[in-house]
Order: sequence, then structure tokens, then C-alpha cells
Amino acid sequence: MTFKERVTVTTAAVAVLAVATLYALARFSGSSRIHNHCQVLQRSGWWVDNTSLVWQPQGCTQRQYTYDDVVRCMKSPRSHSVGQYALFIGDSTVRNKFFAWARLVDADIDGDAKVHSDITVRWPGEAGIAAQFVWDPYLTGEVTQQVLRGAYNETLEQPRLVLLGAGAWHLRYANESGGTVGWRRTMDGVVQRLAESRRTGATPIADHVYISPVAPVVVDKLTPERRATLDPAAITWMNAYMQAAELPVFSSWTDMARARPLETADGLHYSAGLERAAVNVLLNRVCNRDTIDPHPPMRTTCCFEYPAPGSFVRWYAVATLAALALLMAGARWASVARIGPSAATLRQLLVFGSILLIMFVCDRTPLFEKLHKHFVAWVFSAMLALATVGGAATWSTDKTEAFLGRAQTDEWKGWMQIVILAYHAMNASGVSGIYNPVRVLVAMYLFMTGYGHCCFFYAKRDYGLRRLTAVLLRTNVLAVALAYVMGTSYMDYYFAPLSSAWVLIVWATMRVAPAANYTHMAWAKLAASAVIMCLVNNLHLWPFALLERLGVVWSAREWEFRFGTDIYIVYVGMAVALVRLQYGSQLLVHPRWPQIVRWSVPASILGLVLYFYFELTRTSKFEYNKWHPYVSPLPVLCFVVLRNANGYLRSHSSAMFRAAGLISLELFIAQFHLFLAADTKAILVLVDSRLWFVNFGVIAFVFVGLCQALGSASGTITAWLMAKVSVDAPAADIPMSELPVAADRPRALDRLASDPPLLARMAQLPIFDSLALRWAIGLTALVLLNNYYD
Repeated sequence: MTFKERVTVTTAAVAVLAVATLYALARFSGSSRIHNHCQVLQRSGWWVDNTSLVWQPQGCTQRQYTYDDVVRCMKSPRSHSVGQYALFIGDSTVRNKFFAWARLVDADIDGDAKVHSDITVRWPGEAGIAAQFVWDPYLTGEVTQQVLRGAYNETLEQPRLVLLGAGAWHLRYANESGGTVGWRRTMDGVVQRLAESRRTGATPIADHVYISPVAPVVVDKLTPERRATLDPAAITWMNAYMQAAELPVFSSWTDMARARPLETADGLHYSAGLERAAVNVLLNRVCNRDTIDPHPPMRTTCCFEYPAPGSFVRWYAVATLAALALLMAGARWASVARIGPSAATLRQLLVFGSILLIMFVCDRTPLFEKLHKHFVAWVFSAMLALATVGGAATWSTDKTEAFLGRAQTDEWKGWMQIVILAYHAMNASGVSGIYNPVRVLVAMYLFMTGYGHCCFFYAKRDYGLRRLTAVLLRTNVLAVALAYVMGTSYMDYYFAPLSSAWVLIVWATMRVAPAANYTHMAWAKLAASAVIMCLVNNLHLWPFALLERLGVVWSAREWEFRFGTDIYIVYVGMAVALVRLQYGSQLLVHPRWPQIVRWSVPASILGLVLYFYFELTRTSKFEYNKWHPYVSPLPVLCFVVLRNANGYLRSHSSAMFRAAGLISLELFIAQFHLFLAADTKAILVLVDSRLWFVNFGVIAFVFVGLCQALGSASGTITAWLMAKVSVDAPAADIPMSELPVAADRPRALDRLASDPPLLARMAQLPIFDSLALRWAIGLTALVLLNNYYD
């Protein structure tokens, strides 16, 4: 085997991941303030684009705070402060941040009503103070000194948060304040007071104390008076001085302002939107510990301490290491144990377990950074264009020319999955015109479920549990394992349970009165099945109460939405299968068939045009969802007609899309924790977070390589679980009966030596080949895990 043959996509992906891991470990810090991104949240970040006010801290994701979040934070029982309010002290730039905070409590507050005066905002319907602003542009006032000394009393309660800021007035009125010299003297006093408050026995100033930087100015927009005194170089020096003095400064606010000169009208004060973004960073620094649920999905990673792995994950890691130890034992495994997986199967179990642990490290630990997803139209379009070019470049001839043949359906699943990955990576769900067609892609998957399984049952007449069990195992092994390893819900990987439910429904529909499948009664069976499932879904007859008793918690609303949205398309797929199987030969010889084929192409193009016109004219994706079950068959059937319009199209497909289609299940499920992060709510970072396109290319390569390994491992695990337990001795072993026996050796001992071990003999019992027993064991194990999972 040549070096080129040994280096597969998977091995190359593992090598790239190993390098990325070493890079991440080299940058990782044991300090919680650093690895949980509290420090970097204060210090750096960038706007995600040139137009919106969406701030991206370096390497972590923020929470967007609401009134309820602020209440939960300020009134947290963890607080050591007497008061439940935020205190802002300083000049007009600090006042703007106070108003941004106050608007979360009272949206109607007038930000221009009071100038150069103190302001108080109370909790709605309560007498308690929510936020207070003290006008003190030099930080020399009585209240400021009282706060810095921690000398609180009945008229001034200890706040939960203190934000101080000054500098602009020192420059503007240098004769009165002493300019930069006076400002430095003031800040040195703040440094001293902060140090004293941290001493043992001293009264803390507050739970959190931070300093606002001196706001950068846009010189061209300043008034002549301000332009003459607000020197940008002096402002830069003042901010650098505070950082050198290790004051808790929000340097990221400086980056915010510098990158958005259009957000200021007077060159000094910035827009309410920018100040809202700045205060949201402050809230993430102060409140995340009190407001973030430590359970999955971890959508906020800034200033967040990941919980320690649970006992299941720890035992899972031990089992994976045990598999590695057994595999290292080599060929002795089969001869010693005489039962269990072969070395090849054990190797695949190790691969499967290792990749799931990699996902855990990527998405449940702070080792790798995460970024917000943000929709950028040209990037999304470029992704699809690049995929289209790759698909066209690998266009090739298939072995057969068949209507919806295997190569064609693999290609279909492949390009759809690529579109879905781009859709999730770019957060395109907020764009109705993109969300609606992607809903059709899910319908296309389910159409193929109905079509493919109906064809199988019709042609093979195999309604046994063995094939059904194999299909369900292959569909669910990854989703079920991830639910326990990642601490998520099985429903989160919604395509696995949705596909499984429809496989069972198709099987039951074809299994009942199977002889009718070959008569016109098949259509009555399809109609009856559709009516029954509509009633079950619309009348809320799913057995969720029973599942809860077994420890399975599903969102009934989520499930009924997922199931109901595509409730008819599976039956459309079954109907197409029955038309082809029952009437296909008759249609081909019908005198009008050539005319039907000729007109089907323009009719399908018109159907797609009408569909896109319809979906683009809906007011929102929520309105479209109401129509989707009824309109989705139109684009699906139109695509089927166009893709099979002639012999050339039926006999050709894209090799790249076919390859993606073969692992489409793994691509869909693994994206939650490997291609993306925070259960698809963020972008995983394997390289520097500022190199978005480089990171995207690296993570996509690693993701595809590991999904290939997952696909192979899942198939092997399914085959192993479905196979009969074998106790045959290896070919290299010599049976004991062929060895010379000593004349005085008892025959009973000879038989004992030649027989397999007791465990292997038990495995030979017919009961262990029973699918019913395997189902019982598997379901019992899942119930126990659900009830005792940690």
C-alpha cells in the first residue's frame, strides 16, 4: 500500500485536529478568569460586519440581556452586597451607559431629560432602586469618595455593581481639573482604594467594580471648543495608563467606538445602539454566573465556567480506554475471550467512542473557542456557489440508468446536506426566503424515506423485525449515544427520531394486510394511515405521559411541530412508489406517455416558479409554516421530474454529492457539536477566531473526515449488534481433540478442556439470537440510563 493510499481524508483530518488541539493547549490557561473568557470579554472583540451593531468578543459567545435577566442578576442570592442596584459615577459618557442599562428596566425613560445631575431608576412597581447615576465628571465628589471608602449607610446602600469613568472633562477644563496630571492623581487614588477594599476585613466597594475608558473622539465631528482640548493622543495615553495600572477597564468599549465613527453625531457621545451593545458586554461580565443555565445547550460561553463531566461521560471515557487496551492486546483477544466483538469491530467501537469524546471536548469544555453565527448574504451565496462548482466538476456516469436510482438519491441527499450545513453555519434561519426552501429539503429527505421503504417492502415482501431493527439501529446509534454523552435530548437531533417514526409508520402501513399492497386497496391503506396519523398529531395522542414515566422527556410541542410540518410528504413518496411499481409498465406503453413526458418539464419549471413566488410573498416564516404541509409536495415532485427528465440525467450524477450523501446522517447529527458548537448555536473555532474563513475551511475538512469515520463505525456497530454471537475458534488454533492425550488422562477433563468457556456456551443458546430479547435488553438499558443518568 502506497503512502497516498494510506493517507485518507479521515487520517488527514485527525492529523489537522491534533495540530489544532496542541495549538489550543498551548494557549490554554489554568486561570478561570482567562479560560472562561471573562478577561478577554473586557479587553477585545470586533463588530461582525460593517453595518450592524452585533459585537463579537474574542473567542466566546454573549447572552443578549433582557429585563428578566437583569432582575435575576441584581437580585441574585449569591450577591454579597446589601443593595440590589447598579451605581454609575462619572461624566456624560458614563451617563449614556447608565441610560442603556436603565432602558432594560424602564424602556420609556427619557435619556435627554436631565443633564449634569443625579438620576435614579426604580424597579417597576417597587420602591427599591434598580440603577442610579451620580454626576461627578472628576471623580472627586463626596458620594464617590464615600463609595471608594466603602462607607455605606442608610442613605447610600452598598450596590451590586459600580462603574466609574472620567477623563473628558479633565481635558476639556484643564485649568480647573489639572488636566492629565490631575486625572492621573485621581486614578492613582482609585487604584489605592480598590487595593484597600480587597484586604481581609475591609468592606468591599461592591460585588463588581469596573472602570469605563475615556471615550475616543471623532475629531471632524467635534465642536471647535472640544476639538481644541480633546486631544486623541492624550485620550490614548490615559487609557493605556489605566491598563498599565491594572485597573478593571472595559477596553473593548474603546474598540467598539473606534470601529464605528458613524455612530456619533457630536464626535464624543455615541448612539443608543452602540451604548446598548457596550452595556450588554458589561452585563455578561457581571451577570452570567447568575443567569446562565449550566445545562446544555451552552449558548453563552463568555464568562462561563463549563460544568465538570458527569459520571456517565467519565465511565464512557474509561470504556473507550478499555477498548483501546483490548485492541492493543491484538489477536489474543478472540482466543482468550472467545466471545464479544472481533478486533476489527473493536477498532470501530474505539473510533466511534473516541470521536464522541472529541465532540465533548469541542463543545463541552473551554479548550476551543466559540463564535456567534451571523448571516452574511454574499458569504452564504459563495458557499453554495463553491459547492455547485465542486459538484459539477465531479459529474460522472453511473452504472445504471434508473428512476430515482441509488446513485441519484445519494447525490440528492448529499447536496441537500451541504445546503443545510451552510444554512446552519450562516444562521440563515432568520431569512424567511431561505428558511422556507430549507424546510422543503427536510421534506425531500422524508419523501425519499416513504419512497425507498415502500419500494423495498413492495419488492422484497420482507416485513420481519431483523431488517426493521437494522434500519432503526443505523439511524439512531449516533443520536442516542450523543444524547447521553453530551447531556442533550434525543429530540435535539430531530431528524433521527422523525425518520425513525416514519420508517415505523411505513412498515406498519405495508405490514397490515400485505396482500392488499398489490391491489387498488393499497391506496385505501395509504389514506387510512394518513388520516390516523393526522388525528394522532392534531389531537395530541402521542404517548408522552408514558415516556415521562420511563424517564424520557420530550417536548410535545416541538415533536408535534416537526411531525406535523411534513405529515403528508411521506405519503406522497409512498404514492409515487406505488404508481411506479403498480402502473409503471402500463404508463410506458401508453400512447400519450411521450406527450406527458414532453410537457412535464415545462410544467415542473412553472411549478417551481410558482412555489418560489408563493414562499417569497409570505410575510414571515411563521406564516409559511402553516402552508408548508400542503405546498411542499409541489417543489419536491417538480424536482423529481426535472432530475429524471431524460436518460442522460438519470445515468449521471455528481461524485462529490454522492460521497456527501453516503454520510448525510452523520453530517446532519455531528454538526451539532463538531462543525458547529453550542448545539448548532455557535461556530466552533480550531484556529485563531479572527481568521473566520481559514477556521471555516479547517473545521469543514476535519468535520467531513471524522464523519466518514463515524459512518463506517456506525455501520459496523449496527452489523455487530445484529449479528449472531460467534464462538468459533480462530483458524490458527488447533482443537484440543486433535492433540495427543495422555493415557492416564480422564476423558471428562479432556471434554472440559476442549469445550468453549462457560460464557461462550451460554451465548450459543438460541435465546441469545432472539431479536425480541435484544430489543428488551436494549430498551431496558435505555430506561435505566434515562432514570439514573448523571
